[in-house]
Order: sequence, then structure tokens, then C-alpha cells
Amino acid sequence: MNIEYLACGNIMSDRIEDREGNLSEWNMGGPAFYALSGMRIWTKDCKLVCKTGADYADSYGKWMDANGVTRESVREELEQHTRYTLKYNKDGSFLPTPSFSGEHLGFLKTHADDIDEAAAGYPIRGMYMAHNLDYVVWENLRRVKEKHGFRIMWEIEYAGAYRKAQGISREEVLVRIRHILETGADAWSLNSNEASDLFDIPKEDDEAIIRELQKLPTKFTFYRVGDRGSYAVTPKDAYFCPVIKPFGESVDPTGCGNCSTGAAAYAYFAGASLLFRDQAVATTRPSGGPTGCIRMKQWRRPELLHKRYSSR
Repeated sequence: MNIEYLACGNIMSDRIEDREGNLSEWNMGGPAFYALSGMRIWTKDCKLVCKTGADYADSYGKWMDANGVTRESVREELEQHTRYTLKYNKDGSFLPTPSFSGEHLGFLKTHADDIDEAAAGYPIRGMYMAHNLDYVVWENLRRVKEKHGFRIMWEIEYAGAYRKAQGISREEVLVRIRHILETGADAWSLNSNEASDLFDIPKEDDEAIIRELQKLPTKFTFYRVGDRGSYAVTPKDAYFCPVIKPFGESVDPTGCGNCSTGAAAYAYFAGASLLFRDQAVATTRPSGGPTGCIRMKQWRRPELLHKRYSSR
């Protein structure tokens, strides 16, 4: 078995509550698991690094077995895995309500030493992780990254909530982001709601937000603009890829950003061109195969990608 790409973080099942209070069925999810599914479309050489509940085996475990993904770096630490009920707002943001306590989620967080152990003995090119702005967390991740010689795709986590909870300014958040991009993360990903809050710019103003992104000390930003598509942003250029919908309208957008970031991370670590990093991104729901939108080179027909994914 050869492993080159790591998807690191929590497993989180979710269900959707609509405006009338009706609840959907539970769906598999969590940032790292969605990112894993985005990587797995393109390569078998990937694995999940996480702590979770023993009940993951009945759903996530079966998906991993069916798709040829090893469970070797999944640790069973509690009886039940993390679950959230999500209530979406009109702007695409959502209110998450946990089924268990914050302590439950915190106990199952993936730490740098978990990643260190998972990387040992493999030629790791890169890892995906959604995480916050804590300096100590990122110092520990930096050490592991340097030890193993891989790169990190960072999906920013709860920046607006972190800013409000800590009572700090947008400027302080940007100081922390710059520090992380300079010392720990090699590339990063955020969506338009997060960017709007970070820069205090309307989320519809792509040009103004991209100008701010280009000021940050990173070679690659994967900027997601919801059902319109995504941008590959460098210090000098920005490539836009619009969404196409080969499977119809999206019913549930949960996890699309995580999954597309995982695919972009794979392309980045594999050394693909900037244009391919944005256009060769496929978004899936791991519980039921590809849904939502698929972003790819124009010459690759959607049904061919679907056939490739379904047959592997």
C-alpha cells in the first residue's frame, strides 16, 4: 500500500432541518471525510486521519472499504461519532446544533501527533486539514510538516465565530492568518461568506475580495463562491471556473466546499497546473455518490468522470 495524501480531521454526520422543522436522514460528513472523497476521485493513494466513535464502522467504514481506502489511521476513541443538525440561512450559511457536547467534539479533534504517526513510513506529498487560528496548533503542525517534508492545504475554520468569541478585530484575525500562511500552511481555502466577514466586503464583490486575497503571503488560494463556482487565486492572477450541473440542481450543499478543497489539494500536491487545480475539481456527497456540482476541464465530459469514480 502506498499513501501520498492525507485528509486529517473529524468525522461528523449531519442532518438538515428545514424551515418547517422537518429533519432529513443522517448523512455521512465532516470536513476531512468530505475532503477524502474529493481526493479519492483522482487517486487511491490517500487515507483518513481522525479520531471518532466506534459506530463509524457501520457507515463510514463500509464506504471506505467499498472505495479501497484504508482504515489504519482511524482511531476509535468514544462510542459515538460527532453529529450535527444544520439549519441553513438564505445566504448559504448555517446554524449547527450538536447532538453532543463541545467536549465530545474537542476530544475527537485530530492532533499533530496523530498526523505524525499516520505519515510515518510513507512518501507523503501533502495533507488537507480544516482548522482554526490557534498559534500552538499551527506550531505543532509546522514541526510535523518539516519532519516529513510534505505540504499543507488549510481550510480555515470558524474565523468569524472565533473573532466574535475572542472579542478580537478583523485586523487581528488577518495577523493570525498571515502568520499561519507564512509558517505553516502552503495553500488555503475559504468561501465567499468567510471572505466577506474577514475583509468586510460584500460577498458578491469577487474582484475586491480577490484583490485582498492576493495581498496574503501564499502562492495558492482556492476561493469558493457557492453555486457559482470557484477561483484559483495566485498573487498575480485569478482563474474562474463556473459550476456545471450534470446531475440536476443541488439538494443539499453540505460538504461541497470541503470535498472540492480536497480535490484541489490533491491537484496542488500532485503538481498540476493552476488552471487544472481549479477546473479539475469534482464535488461529491460521499453518502450517495456525486451530487451538487462538478468542476473540470471542458474536454472532460461529466458522465466520464462519474463513470470513472463509480467504477473505482
